[in-house]
Amino acid sequence: MILPTHRPNRRPTAILLALLAAILCARAEDTPRSSMRKGLKAYRAGDYTNAVGHLEKTVPEFPDIGSYNLGNARFRAGDFEGAAEAYNEALRSQDLALQAKAYFNRGNALLARTTGLAGPEQIGLASELAFQASDMFEKAILLQPDDLAAKQNYERARRLWLKLEFNQGKWYYDHAEELLKQYKAKDAQAHYRLAKKQFEHILADIEPTDSSARQYLGQVRERLQMLDLAVEAAERDLALALKQIEDYQYMLAAKRLTTGTDERKYAFDLKPDLEKRYEETIQKNEDVLKIIQELSNLNMVQ
Repeated sequence: MILPTHRPNRRPTAILLALLAAILCARAEDTPRSSMRKGLKAYRAGDYTNAVGHLEKTVPEFPDIGSYNLGNARFRAGDFEGAAEAYNEALRSQDLALQAKAYFNRGNALLARTTGLAGPEQIGLASELAFQASDMFEKAILLQPDDLAAKQNYERARRLWLKLEFNQGKWYYDHAEELLKQYKAKDAQAHYRLAKKQFEHILADIEPTDSSARQYLGQVRERLQMLDLAVEAAERDLALALKQIEDYQYMLAAKRLTTGTDERKYAFDLKPDLEKRYEETIQKNEDVLKIIQELSNLNMVQ
């Protein structure tokens, strides 16, 4: 029996060649330049997620314009932190016009980041971002003095910076007031000092004529002075009570030592050792008064 002549199947080879051609074609199309075209097309179509993916591939070959375009796409996608980083890379450009745009847009990205920082513990970061944004706009103005948008955003950033710094100082002050109501004078004093430093910073470095900061600074100084005077008064009363005890004026000393005031409580929290000295003196004075009372009772019995 004669078997038919075997002919090799050429289809697998043809398929492999077709796949290889497709891969090579895809690689040829997936160049930084083609990625730039695709990224910009997606950006103009509002497809910012895909725009970011394409434009990220352009940065190695086009670090200046690639980073700038990437920053724009990230900004539109809501990634403000990533946008700020991309614009920062674009600032390496020697093109002054591109630098000005990168400064301006980075300022916008930094400002946009502040909108998500609302809590008291986040005020410091938001304030720092607002300050950095104002610096970016100022640099953009230096490169393009006629840029009205940069000037407007600079003023906007400065106002936000002032507001955030003021809010930080007010938070310190309000928290100190709450602590004082709880007679936690030592912690309150620490927060008053932070508030004082904050309002002094505003008047010295941001806005010397800010009336609200000046008003709060006055109130903070009054509180700090009151706490200092509370300690002085408590120490003075203890000294006077000890003198009265030496002069056998035990009842007067007892009255002075046991008089309860808010200021006395503040003083004891600020100086626990002072409270201990009061307690020891009160106990010794009570012991003497007890002896005197016992002697008086013996005389009455006789």
